[in-house]
Amino acid sequence: MHDIVRMEYTKLHSRAEYKKSLQEAGAAIIRSCIDLNWNDEWQAYTDMSCCPPQKPDLKAWRPVYEIGWTGIAELACPFIMGEKLLGLPENYFEKARNGWELFDQIADAFHEESGLLNDLVAPVDESGSLVNGWWIWYHIAEDCHCAYNNGKAVHEMLKTAEFLHNRGEAYPEHWLSVCLKVLDTIIALQREDGNYGYTYSHNEKKVLDWDGFAGCWFLPCMVYAYRLTGEEKYLDSARKAETFYSKYVLDLNCYGTPMDTWKAVDEEGNLAFVRGTRLLYETTGEKKYLEHLEAGACYEYLWRYGYASRPENDPLKDGWNSCGGSITSISNPHIHPMGVIIDGDLRYLAAATGDEYHRMRADDSTAWMMQNLELYPEKSGYGQYGITSERFCPSDGLVTERYSDGRPYSSWFSFNLWATANVLEAIMDLLAEEEKE
Repeated sequence: MHDIVRMEYTKLHSRAEYKKSLQEAGAAIIRSCIDLNWNDEWQAYTDMSCCPPQKPDLKAWRPVYEIGWTGIAELACPFIMGEKLLGLPENYFEKARNGWELFDQIADAFHEESGLLNDLVAPVDESGSLVNGWWIWYHIAEDCHCAYNNGKAVHEMLKTAEFLHNRGEAYPEHWLSVCLKVLDTIIALQREDGNYGYTYSHNEKKVLDWDGFAGCWFLPCMVYAYRLTGEEKYLDSARKAETFYSKYVLDLNCYGTPMDTWKAVDEEGNLAFVRGTRLLYETTGEKKYLEHLEAGACYEYLWRYGYASRPENDPLKDGWNSCGGSITSISNPHIHPMGVIIDGDLRYLAAATGDEYHRMRADDSTAWMMQNLELYPEKSGYGQYGITSERFCPSDGLVTERYSDGRPYSSWFSFNLWATANVLEAIMDLLAEEEKE
C-alpha cells in the first residue's frame, strides 16, 4: 500500500505556492486572534461565522471553553512560542488572554474526584456542566471526561514546558504538577496491554469506555513527563502504550479519536502516535520506535494529498492546490489543517532515515497551509490575512456550504479557531527549528 502511494506521488506531485514568510504568517495569526476572536463579554476566544456576499462580517457564535481538542490549549502553546520566537512586546495581548493565562485556566480545571481535567473551563449552557461540550450533540460521549480533551491539553502544556526548559527559561511549576496528577491517574487506570481508554468517569477514577484510539494522546505526554522529571514510571507507561496503539497503526485501522465521527476510522489519532514514537526514539534510540514512526508517517500519507485536485467551485477553483492537505476521516472527508502539527516530526524522520521523501511530504504540508492563509480575504470573501478555515473541499462531493445568493462554496464560512491555532503551532515549530540552526 505505502509503496503504491509513494509511486503515485512521484508521478503526480505538484506543490502549492505561497508568497509571505513564516514570520509574517505567525504574526498575522496572533494579531487576528486578538483583534477578531477575543470577546470581552464572554472573556473568551470565540468561533465566528459569516455568509458573504450579503453578510461578510465575522460574528462570534460561541465561546471556546474546551481545554484540548478544538480548545484553548491549541492556542496557548503557539501563543507562548510566538512570544519568544517573534519577540512580541510585553502586554502584546492587551485585554485578551495570553498563552500563560490560558494554561492557568486549564490547570485550574483539575477535578480531584476523577483525577483528570474537566473538559471545559466554563459551562457552555444552562446545565452548568464542565464535561459536556459541543461534542455531546453526537451522543457518543456524555457526562464523562474524554481522552482526546485531557490528552491533548496535557500534551500542549508539557510540550510548552519543554520548549521553555530547553531555552533555559522557567515555566510555572503548577502546570507540571497538574499534568503529572492527570498522568498518574491515567497510569493507575492503564490496562496491562497498554490501553489508556477512551472516556472516563467524572466522579471517580474509572474508565467508562476502552474502545478507541484517543487515549494515544497520553503516549507523547508520558515521554515529555519522563524528560522533564526523570521518573521511569512515565517512560514505562509510554512503552506499554506504544505496544498497544502500534497495532492499530500497522493494521491501518485507527478509529475512535474525535468524538464527532462515531468512532469512524480517522486521520487524527495517528498524529499522537507519530509524536509519541518520535519522542520515544529521540529519548531511547531504540530502532523499533523509528520503524513505527515511519509506519505512522506512511499511515498519514494515506490521508494526505500528493497532487493538485480540480475543485469546480470558488474559492478553491483557481490558484489553490490540495497537495499537502490531509482528509479528516472516512465519515467527514474534507481536508482540515490538523495534519500540519506533525510536519516537524516528519522532517525529523527524514533526517533520521536519510529518506528525503518524508521531508518532501512535510514541505508539501507547509506550502499547503501557507497558501490557505493567502486566500483571505480576496478569494474567501471574508476575514483577513491571518485566519484559515477548518474545512477545504478538494472534490465536489462534500460541497454543502452556500454563498448568501445560493452559489456553492468549496470551503466554509464558519471560522473555527482551532484550525488557525494548529497552523500557528506548525509555523512556530518551524521557526524553533530554524532558531536552533
